Amino acid sequence: MQLHIKLVLALGTMVAGVAHEINNPVSFIHGNLQYLKQYIYELFNIIATYGHVYPNPESKIINALDNSDFNFIQSDLPNLLNSMQVGANRIMEIVESLSNFSRLNEADYKKADIHQGIDSTIVILQSRLKAFANNSQPISVIKEYGEIPQFFCNPRYLNQVFLNLLNNAIDALMQKAHVFNQDTLEKPTIWIRTFICQDNRLTISIADNGCGMSEETRQNIFQPFFTTKPVGQGTGLGLSISHQIIVEQHGGSIKCSSTVNQGTKIDIKLPIRRTIPT
Repeated sequence: MQLHIKLVLALGTMVAGVAHEINNPVSFIHGNLQYLKQYIYELFNIIATYGHVYPNPESKIINALDNSDFNFIQSDLPNLLNSMQVGANRIMEIVESLSNFSRLNEADYKKADIHQGIDSTIVILQSRLKAFANNSQPISVIKEYGEIPQFFCNPRYLNQVFLNLLNNAIDALMQKAHVFNQDTLEKPTIWIRTFICQDNRLTISIADNGCGMSEETRQNIFQPFFTTKPVGQGTGLGLSISHQIIVEQHGGSIKCSSTVNQGTKIDIKLPIRRTIPT
């Protein structure tokens, strides 16, 4: 048990370190892009003013403008700056998601927004979700969030659970696409639902329309080191760690239902704690 928890803590520490290292240079770029835009527009204005005052410049200036393709630069540079701004905003979003995912400097148990953790995990997995689209459409993630209050939990551990489950769903969709003809498949989809069930517990349901699994496999998925992946592609610890986090750390339950070639659904139920668990 302690080894599994140490693995989660090590991942959180690594992610937080990466986020911290990226944050400073990106913040510098992001913060200075607006000033760069302003300076360039002022320079363009000075050049335009000079052109109005001196409409017939010397041949050296005309040649310099022609050689630099100034008209193209003047029209394309704002587009270039806008693209840089979009890219910087995207990196800032990823860094924020990495920070939210790791939550390294926060208390073990605190009031947390479960949806923020899920959203941060999805941002981290965007490259895998889009990589599916090499010869087909990307994986669609449909979120159906209920009205969930913040409650006491360990968000670092729960985020690790979301990462494990979503990664497995992506793997199942990729495996199904590899086995069957892409054109005959329904749209690859992951559904995420959250709601409060009748016994006043938070339910998180993560389902996919991937390859599914046999009953024998389903009965063993939460066992340590059990994996159906080829050697070197899986440790067999992801679902075991998830089970321990949900059941032992949070007093909840995690159950799996699956049908071969149709998909898998994982249902997590967590008690809504109003105080820090002892």
